Amino acid sequence: MLRTIFVFALIVVIAMAAVWLSDYPGDVRLTWGGYVVETSVVIVGAIALVFAVLVALVYRFWIWIKHGPGRIGEIFSARRRDKGLEAISSGMVAIAAGDADEARRQAIAAEKHLSGEPMTLLLAAQAAELNDDNRAASIYYDRMMSREDTEFLGLRGLINRAIKEGDLEKARDLAKRADELRPGTTWVLKELYELALKLRDWEGAESALARLARGKSAKGDMVRRAKAVITYEQALIAVKEKKETDALSLAQQAHDLDPAFVPAAVLDVKLTAEHGSSRKLHKLIGEAWSHAPHRDLAATIRNTVSGEQPSDWFRRAKETVAPHNPDHIETHLMLAKAALASRDWGPAREHLMKAGGGNPSVSILRMLAELEEKANADAFAAREWIVKSSVAPQDPLWICDSCGRQEEKWQAHCPACDSFDSFTWRTVDRGPHNPDVIEAEIVREISAGS
Repeated sequence: MLRTIFVFALIVVIAMAAVWLSDYPGDVRLTWGGYVVETSVVIVGAIALVFAVLVALVYRFWIWIKHGPGRIGEIFSARRRDKGLEAISSGMVAIAAGDADEARRQAIAAEKHLSGEPMTLLLAAQAAELNDDNRAASIYYDRMMSREDTEFLGLRGLINRAIKEGDLEKARDLAKRADELRPGTTWVLKELYELALKLRDWEGAESALARLARGKSAKGDMVRRAKAVITYEQALIAVKEKKETDALSLAQQAHDLDPAFVPAAVLDVKLTAEHGSSRKLHKLIGEAWSHAPHRDLAATIRNTVSGEQPSDWFRRAKETVAPHNPDHIETHLMLAKAALASRDWGPAREHLMKAGGGNPSVSILRMLAELEEKANADAFAAREWIVKSSVAPQDPLWICDSCGRQEEKWQAHCPACDSFDSFTWRTVDRGPHNPDVIEAEIVREISAGS
């Protein structure tokens, strides 16, 4: 608004000046070198205005000449940058699509137009990896490492390369450097955690996990389980080093973190029996069986009393262990085995039938066969149970969820695929069987044994 008023006022002033000059034109007389020029003030003003415009034009032209090359260079530079960015974009799309040739072609184009740029180096390194050119990829990552603005990015590429090459120590050193550059970065902490697990550095894994899981996530089931496994492995190391107090403390921590974690419960019961009080052991056995009933735990509980007779163990199992989880299949199996060992045939059969339910496993059917042999001397009935066991579900084992490997004992890492905490206690399908063939083999075995 003010600008409009100012322009309007300026026009009014110019108009008034023009009117005034027309009323009083005046004269201008110029004498120069014998020449005399006479004219009006209006003409002189017009000539001065034209001269000023010409001077302004000449000045602008001189400025354009002076800065023109730079501007022309900026135009060409902008074009190169646009082409380089387009090559980077196309290259990243090619990498995502797995097109190695196109990725390499676009990386060359990006290097041509945007040489030395961070994204250009990253594209070139990724294209080299896609083309299995390890030497070129390492060169580009090293170039990124030499620059302050791309060092962190280069570290990530070198970490991945070291892991692929199996050099876990180098990968961990690089990850520590990345953590120094940008402390607390999530992917760096994950790498430190996973590398510590692969290297069986349980203290390092515990430290990385503590930094990685904060707030509510630190209390989540997955984190507590990971902490329990790590603490359990630390307890095993303490046992090997004969640090009984530390081992017991760590075993208790692992059990408290995850009461359903069977190995921790087994170790806690075993160490408490060796170094703890009987009152605490009694309470621990009940609590452990209520959360983690398992045949390994049953065997450990039995061994807490040395030299115990089978009948005494059967009575103790019924009175002090079974009431804490009376209907679980492992409870019935524990009591059935104890009853068989003490030659108490009635309870043995009762618990075996309860443990088997409508689809008994191989071990239950074989124990029924043993029962028929020992209690009734009935070889025919025993053979019937054994024949049924040939097509019965397999007994549960520790099975790796990643690769399917089966183990009788739980391990923190799968021996086949090295997955961490991947074993679960479950059954697996054994595939089709031929009952006639198996029955013939069993009959021959029984005949040979008799």
